[in-house]
Amino acid sequence: MATAEVIHRYQEFTAPSGESDAYLLDLPLDGARPEIEIRAEILRPDLVRDGLLVLGEALASDLRRQASDRADYLAYLLRKGKRASQAVWEAQKAFLAAKYGEATQQEAPLDPLFSVGADGIDIEVFSRDESTYARLHLKAGYAYQAEQFTAGTSHLSFTPALREALAGIRSYRTTILHGYPSPSGNARTMRVPYRWLRAFGQVQAASTLPAERVRLAPVDLYNVLLSLRLRKAKTAPRALRYELVPGQTPRLVLEPWEQVSNASGPPYQGKLPQVVRTWGRQRLSLLGRLLPHAKAVDVYLLGAGLPAFYVLDLGVASLTLALSGWTDSGWAGIATFDLLVPGGNENEVLAKRVVNQLTKSPLTLDALTEMLRQPRQTIRQVLLGELLKGALVHDIASGLFHHRPLLAQPLKLEHLRYRDAREEQAHRLLATGDQVQLTRIHDLGLDGTAIDGEVQDRQAHRHYQTSFTLDREGRTIKAGCTCHEFRRSGLKQGPCPHMIALRLCYAREQAALEQARETAEGRRLIRAETRTLTRRQGETVLSYRISLDERQILLRWGHDPQTLRQQRLLFNRAEEARDAYFARLDRLAEQGFIDASTA
Repeated sequence: MATAEVIHRYQEFTAPSGESDAYLLDLPLDGARPEIEIRAEILRPDLVRDGLLVLGEALASDLRRQASDRADYLAYLLRKGKRASQAVWEAQKAFLAAKYGEATQQEAPLDPLFSVGADGIDIEVFSRDESTYARLHLKAGYAYQAEQFTAGTSHLSFTPALREALAGIRSYRTTILHGYPSPSGNARTMRVPYRWLRAFGQVQAASTLPAERVRLAPVDLYNVLLSLRLRKAKTAPRALRYELVPGQTPRLVLEPWEQVSNASGPPYQGKLPQVVRTWGRQRLSLLGRLLPHAKAVDVYLLGAGLPAFYVLDLGVASLTLALSGWTDSGWAGIATFDLLVPGGNENEVLAKRVVNQLTKSPLTLDALTEMLRQPRQTIRQVLLGELLKGALVHDIASGLFHHRPLLAQPLKLEHLRYRDAREEQAHRLLATGDQVQLTRIHDLGLDGTAIDGEVQDRQAHRHYQTSFTLDREGRTIKAGCTCHEFRRSGLKQGPCPHMIALRLCYAREQAALEQARETAEGRRLIRAETRTLTRRQGETVLSYRISLDERQILLRWGHDPQTLRQQRLLFNRAEEARDAYFARLDRLAEQGFIDASTA
């Protein structure tokens, strides 16, 4: 895996002494970055303590499956004379040394970012498994009173000793925070995977997408966390579903129990009713420590397969938690962020002008467009490129872009454009028209969706039959390809380039169909699709699944998804079936049904 070498220089952390009246918390910052320093009195020690501990938990979270160490078991078999040769044991030890030895321990994500500015302190963390991003903003003059500071960005050594010191902060005792660089500290070279850096920038870029904003009271989120602690889902799906109807308070539904909780915040202000399904709900437990301090919780829902952003208003501070939408890391992240990658003809001169303006003060996209007198889309593409390179950070709550260099030396966009060589090859196949084609999309109902396609690699003079099946959670549960790579190793080394290309093609076509459905001309192009509509009355839910397939319409409806009633309608012409299909959808929408097809 390609990596970037980063040098950190930290001084050893010194635990605060309990003998003095003030609790002096020294934060060791990276001496290899431009020198920044701050010394301030914490005005809300309890809130700052809980916020920093939440960041530590987000940094340490890793939901990936951990490989089991079987060396002890093999040694036991050898002692018992069982069928485990010395060669097998030596091979096992060599594998563990190569995978978890000192050489690979140097390959790790970046340490937390620590930024100081006139408006406050920002601390950012991104988990090792690329699933959780958190940013704590402490407002200057409210959360702390600075005695002196030098603005800039550095890295913070978040060691277990620092976590123990944070846990010792008390509100009845004066707490002094002192962040200082460590030029004389021990130098340590880390190899940061470009894949991790790319994911970090993608989350920032995703925050610029249009989102549905839902305001919750802290008790609404507390009820969700309490329910998840008391019950454990044993079957899929395991999502937190938001049912949004204009003028009504949002409804939070926990799957698979269909447990409904009506939010106590303001009514939903959107224009259209919709259902948004979000994943990774167990990671919301990170916010439990801060809920007693929260005044409100704003949820920004970007859509299916994209991250969900939770912004806690803490009064004198705010915490932003972004939970990625991936459920199958080898597939979902590739498709959902495909359109966030800017083109290769980025205007470097304009990019420097944008960065220079943001160095002076944070600005919104509209303010930059007006100030630089450039088209809005051009400025947006430049911002996307700088976000992916780590030069900027975007505050989704205020819409402001801040200058915050991720590394001392700027990253090159070509290193971050693709996740790996397989994804690069998949994009090469898609770049030439008609090399990747969808041949069949089959709705399996509760079992998911089956996608079949053909991939013709003209450069290699090969033709492949590729297919995969997605379950209701968006995970790949079955896949196949006629290429040599899949026949040799299957999915043990991840999806082959042809599968990735077909998945990207499917994601693009689904996005194009959603846009086409809004116009009469686009509707005439649709010959086969399935929509799901729901309407809730008290505790009961009535669902409709309507499928169009050329000259026929299949209707399925009922209160229990397992026992839906069914009716099949046949027409003489495909145009008649399509008109009847959309007429039925419009009639159900008038009756208060919500389209939950893309949730």
